Amino acid sequence: MNTTTLVIPKIQKIALLILMLGQFSCNSTQDEGQVLAVANDPDVATWTKLSTNSPRMHSECAMAYDTLNKKIIIYGGRTGFPDFDNVNETWGFDYISSTWTNLHPTNSPPWRSSHSMVYDALRHKVLLFGGNDFIKAYNDLWEYDYSQNTWTKRSTTAPPEARQMPGMVYIPGRDAVIIFGGRRSDGGASFADTWEFNCKTSTWKKLNPTTTPPVTDHVNMAYDKSEKKVILFTEGETWALDFETNNWEKLKIDNQPNSDHSNFVYSDGLEKSILFGNIKGSDTMITWAFNYSENSWTNITPDNFPEVIFYEHEIIEHDALVYLPQPDVIIQYGGCCSDQTLELSFGK
Repeated sequence: MNTTTLVIPKIQKIALLILMLGQFSCNSTQDEGQVLAVANDPDVATWTKLSTNSPRMHSECAMAYDTLNKKIIIYGGRTGFPDFDNVNETWGFDYISSTWTNLHPTNSPPWRSSHSMVYDALRHKVLLFGGNDFIKAYNDLWEYDYSQNTWTKRSTTAPPEARQMPGMVYIPGRDAVIIFGGRRSDGGASFADTWEFNCKTSTWKKLNPTTTPPVTDHVNMAYDKSEKKVILFTEGETWALDFETNNWEKLKIDNQPNSDHSNFVYSDGLEKSILFGNIKGSDTMITWAFNYSENSWTNITPDNFPEVIFYEHEIIEHDALVYLPQPDVIIQYGGCCSDQTLELSFGK
């Protein structure tokens, strides 16, 4: 395997690590990378900037965690701000050795940004769906095999319309992927449809629930394993998808995050969904935890957020979070427009 490796100093004292991989502007100049991490008590949260070397800044890329090979996989996105260039790269992050590696796979999807990725835990493959290349949107589905270091286009039946920025989660008990929403292309119309992809048969099915969340460009979804619900947050509303009734329910919650650029991931250890993003219309970053069983959001934003080096655009937005079951951590990387690595830790 032809690889390029960047060494990152060992991350210490983490019970839960969030590596925020988000929309981040990239240019040819590399700086310290930003990785975030979280630990066991969501009431006590601390963000710490790590001294790391990371891939060049990416914007609107996606990532997923390969639990078999213990690697975070990122693909695609854009680099540079405000003039963006295409990034057709696949990178892997090893948590134990704290290293980023440019994987140089033998085959890759056509370049794109604003796509979504999840991990098929049964087949040990990363699945990629959707995105756009500035000209058109995609509705193809690709899978990445880390052991073979190759991308393969899946042949699927009756896929959804092409779209960018769809919400996407993997459901272990159903051996299926759920997507919601997204939009056709830059400036194009948005969707409010729900689809299920059967990973065994490679077939798509439109679910047609009786109620549905609103049409939106920014969809944040996480799968609550303990409650067996897909949790969706968008435009200040929280929704839950029940597979038994094939219905989205709008949850009545008094206090919710006010964020228009955020991302969402479920923590097995906390049994909560963690949201990281900005206050709507502001560059102030916030961190919230959602507990479905209590139907409540909790603001766990720490008092001190580390100084971040930005490039022109002073906000972390359109990032992606992944959860690592072992050692019970979440990881975030990037954001527009920073390539630094932060750590969010929980606990006393």
